[in-house]
Parts: sequence; C-alpha cells; structure tokens
Amino acid sequence: MRLIKKGIMCFKSEGFKTGMKKIVIKIYREIKKLPYRFDEKINGNKKIDKLQMLMQNKEVYIIIPNIDWNIPLYQRPHQIATELSKRENTVVLFLSDQYRYDRYSTYVQIKDNLWLYSIRMIDKLDKLTKLAKSKIVFMSWTRHIGLLNQFKYDKLVYEYIDDLKLFYYYNKEMEKNHLRLMQTADLTVCTAVKLFNNAKKKVNNVLLCENAGDYEFFSNNRNCRVDTVLKEKVKKYDCVIGYYGCLAYWFDYEMVCKVAEAKKNWIFVLIGYQFDNSADKLVQAKYDNILLLPAQPYEKLPGYIAAFDIQTIPFVINDVTKSTSPVKVFEYMASGLPIITSKMPECLRYKSVKTYETYEEFITLVENLNNLDRNDQYFKDMEEEALENTWKSRVDKILENL
Repeated sequence: MRLIKKGIMCFKSEGFKTGMKKIVIKIYREIKKLPYRFDEKINGNKKIDKLQMLMQNKEVYIIIPNIDWNIPLYQRPHQIATELSKRENTVVLFLSDQYRYDRYSTYVQIKDNLWLYSIRMIDKLDKLTKLAKSKIVFMSWTRHIGLLNQFKYDKLVYEYIDDLKLFYYYNKEMEKNHLRLMQTADLTVCTAVKLFNNAKKKVNNVLLCENAGDYEFFSNNRNCRVDTVLKEKVKKYDCVIGYYGCLAYWFDYEMVCKVAEAKKNWIFVLIGYQFDNSADKLVQAKYDNILLLPAQPYEKLPGYIAAFDIQTIPFVINDVTKSTSPVKVFEYMASGLPIITSKMPECLRYKSVKTYETYEEFITLVENLNNLDRNDQYFKDMEEEALENTWKSRVDKILENL
C-alpha cells in the first residue's frame, strides 16, 4: 500500500512519463540489491558476531539519515558521522537503505571507527551493541520514525534540516511524524533560524546549530592543481563563476542566463546532482558560457574550485531557501574565494557572503570582488568566519547540549 501511495504521489508531481521512468528505475535498483539481501539472510548473524566486540565500552552513535553514504553530495549526515568518529572511545554506525549508491551486505568499514550498516539489519542492532557503554541516535528523516521501535537506545537527537515542503511526498503524516520526533527527542537540532523558531513553538528542547564546512580539507587544498579538463574549457574566459551542489527548482536559472547573456566573457561552471528536471532549461538554452557538469566526488572538488574566481549560490527566495543553511557557503569560506549568494536569510548573517537581488547587482558584485586585493579586510573576515564554522564546533555544541 505504501509503495502504491508513493507511486501516485510521484505521478502527480512528476507527470506520468517521468513518474513511470522513476518507478522502473526503482524496481531495477531493488533487483540489484537481491544478492546483498540474500547474503544478509545467510551470513548476517556471523558477521555481526565478528563486529560485536568492537562496541565494548564504547560510545556508539547510530546515524539514520535520508541519503546513501556514497551519494555524490557530501552533506551534513556524512560530516557529523565523520566528526563523531574522531572522538575518543567512539564507534559510529551510519545506517543506509542502499537506495542507489551503496552496495554491500550487512556492514562495511568506511574509515577508523566509522561503519556503514545495512538498515535491513536494524533488528540486530541490540545484539551488535549490547556491550556498548551508551547508544545515541541521530535521525533526520521523518519516514524512519518506525525504526526507533526496533532497537534500544539511550538518547535521540532529531535533526530538523530542511523545510518539510521540500519533498514531493510531503503530507499530513509527515507533519505528524515530525512533531512526534520533536516530542520524543532528547534534543531537536535546527539548522536555520526559521526552522528553530518553528520548532520552539512546539517543544522546548531545541538547539540552533547551523551547517558548517571542513576547514582543514578545503583550506589545505587552496593551491591544488586545476582539473585538466575544466582548465581547458574555461581558459578563454575572463571570469569563472562556480557552483556545486543540487540543481533543482530552487536554483535561479533565469538569473544565471541573464548574466551569461550580458557577460559573454564570463563563464558559469555548474557542477550538480540533478534533483529534478529543472536544469533541462539550461541545456535547451544552449549558452556557450554556461557549463553543466555532473556531480563530482567530494575529494575531487578542490580541483574544480581551483578554477573559480567567484563562488556562488544563486537560489530563488522561497519557503525552502528561507529555511536553508547551505553547507556550501562554509566550504566556500574555507576555500578562500569570494562568495556571492541570493538574499537567503541564513547567508545574510556573514560578512564574507555578499548578496544580490537582481542580476545587475550580481554583475556589480562580481566586478568588485574579482578586483579585490588578497590583503583586503574582506578575506580576513572570510578566514575568521571559516574558522568559526567548522564541523568540530557544531558537534561539540550538540554534545554539550545533549
């Protein structure tokens, strides 16, 4: 019944042709998972016995996100899991339903103290973690609320990351589960002021804890070599304006096209995971100075950023973006290049983020920032803000308030 409801909602939001395509792809993915499911049935218990001793007297953090680990978008759940794994006497289990990008049986180690764990084996979590000192759950997905009944834990952190209306299957049940999670959680963590204010109306145990950036990773790669293919594509342009992340309906394609039309000697490099079909309009527009590239692995991003002169987040202003704390803005800070965004409330809070309303204002900002001396106060403010907004400081804040 749930799959039928999802299918109907998909048809309504995407249309019959696109909806049917998504359903066929979903069926294909499920078929590809069958060998892993079969192995879990046969060998799952033996594998858990091997991992059990690793949990002895450890702080175990169970991350239940809404995305795969290997999705080409390295987001808040990945960063929090990674930061937690650096703590002493800690083991982190990142639960994945292997929706699209993750392929493994039972569990696989990502790095020291961090394991990718199959959500299908959640009923074995109590056995796996029975020797643990404590178990703390981080959950960010309302549709996973039923999983909390399948294992024991000591504390629950509910991560309220996005406006719920962002999702095409948004409905009243989602709102009910959202409220239940806030009421159940020991701490509700909100990533934006708007989300925080909404949550405070309903529960008291709420913390504002925005997104952040991996300062060490991006700052250490400021002088890395430019990706060779990209370098060739942008070499004839006077200014390279870069973006990486989701390409979705909240992206301001119209503004980008207007700037591209007005400034033929500038080029936009848009590196993106296509959330929907909205980017098709850029393909159809056929601008020579708008380069669309597929999403890139996180570890390769510095090689693309190295080609940029300006970093941008050109989002339209709507309910979704008013509640968005872009991870990119903090990674941009750590990368050390000028930043221009639309007037998203969360971006207005930082000195190093310059904002625009019109495409003419965008052009003026690019011209001004592209001529700044590296000793300008602007870059000193950026460095200070980059150091203030790290994942270590965010995780410290959550644990201190838990």
